[in-house]
Amino acid sequence: MKPASTVPIILALGVGMALGYGTSQIFRSVSPFGPTTHLDDSIPDFPEQPVLQPSPPTLEETKENSPDQGDFEKLNLEQIKAKLNALNGAPATPGNNRKERALVERWASLDPKGASLYALQAVNQGAPESLLRAALQTWATSDPRSASNWASQLTSQELKENSLREIYKTWSKNDPAGAAQNISSLPIGSARETAVAAVAANFAKANLSQALTWATGLQGAMRERAVQNVMEQWTKNDPPAAAKWLIQQSPQIQWAAIQKVAQDWARRDPAAALTYATTMAAAGSGSAMAPGPVQRRFLDSALSTFIGSDPQAAASWLSSNAGSSYFANSAGTVAARWASFDPAQAAAWSQQIQDPKVREGSLASVARTWGRSDPQGAALWLQTLSESSTRNSAVAAYSQSIAPYDPATAAQWANSISDPKTRNSTLQGILKNWSRYDPVGASNFSKNYRP
Repeated sequence: MKPASTVPIILALGVGMALGYGTSQIFRSVSPFGPTTHLDDSIPDFPEQPVLQPSPPTLEETKENSPDQGDFEKLNLEQIKAKLNALNGAPATPGNNRKERALVERWASLDPKGASLYALQAVNQGAPESLLRAALQTWATSDPRSASNWASQLTSQELKENSLREIYKTWSKNDPAGAAQNISSLPIGSARETAVAAVAANFAKANLSQALTWATGLQGAMRERAVQNVMEQWTKNDPPAAAKWLIQQSPQIQWAAIQKVAQDWARRDPAAALTYATTMAAAGSGSAMAPGPVQRRFLDSALSTFIGSDPQAAASWLSSNAGSSYFANSAGTVAARWASFDPAQAAAWSQQIQDPKVREGSLASVARTWGRSDPQGAALWLQTLSESSTRNSAVAAYSQSIAPYDPATAAQWANSISDPKTRNSTLQGILKNWSRYDPVGASNFSKNYRP
């Protein structure tokens, strides 16, 4: 519903001449209901200002004659406009919003451009954007090309992109090939990219082979986006086949989509995705990913997704023979992610790492994450650390994590670091940022705590 103060009174009764013509009801070309005339029928414009008339019937007065939503499809244009007029000034309740949307959808089934113009002006006056989407969904079902031409002329970039997304989503469900072909008629820029993304998934569902041919035939960012969306649909059903196809494509297409394939596959079956990335298939199978940047990108993406969704399971995989080669580089990431769920367990796992440098880095990651979520708990844990090098790195990370909101405490912790080099560099970083917004506090600390 639109705010009452911005909605014009839209219906006017015209009285016929007394010379035998009789009285007739007419609709003036007034916003937002009346029919409009366009010099260029493809460009949305706004009708002339309304002529104020006596107030329309109140919602209570028309309640008995107002149909349920299921009966809206029986209304003609004049009845639709009358019902919308009765809603003007009514409270913007969910029920009234649903009624307005149902009326607009019915209007769009009879006069899609008129309904879209009404919805556009209503949105500009404060109505929910879903009102315009409702009109465009209906229009796209009956005449998607005209709906696309109309929406592409909208002056608001955000409304244009959202409208085109809705149109092409609807269009591609019914005719994905036609929707894909029509994208070239859109203005070059983000509007095209929006339409590409909306079409790709539905096209892939309808005809994967045609969708791949279309997506790989595009250029630049549109190709990248289309391939990613098509591959996303394919990966849901058959990730090995999707990966096998992808590594046979040009390096540009591989590089653009391999990360997405790895992420989607790892969400579904991380062990299979990581096995695919780390082992070479049997000779002649053609399914192995060639070593190099593409393989590394796939592995990094799959492992990152695995760690993000289940850090404890990822830690187990990294400790196995299959993942041991990647343990040192990934342990800190595992520890940080695990600490966001269970910092005590993450700390216990990190302390069992044999390699001193890896152990030190992992504990620092725990301290940094734990310090952001529970600084008091992290501080108690830090007091249990006895190994000087491990404690120094963890305290430095903890101090840096709490410095933005508690620089005094952070500086005190940093000052307790036993290694002079680590202590000085940590303190200097804290004091530099502290002095930007509290120079007096930073100066007082420096006087009392000299490194």
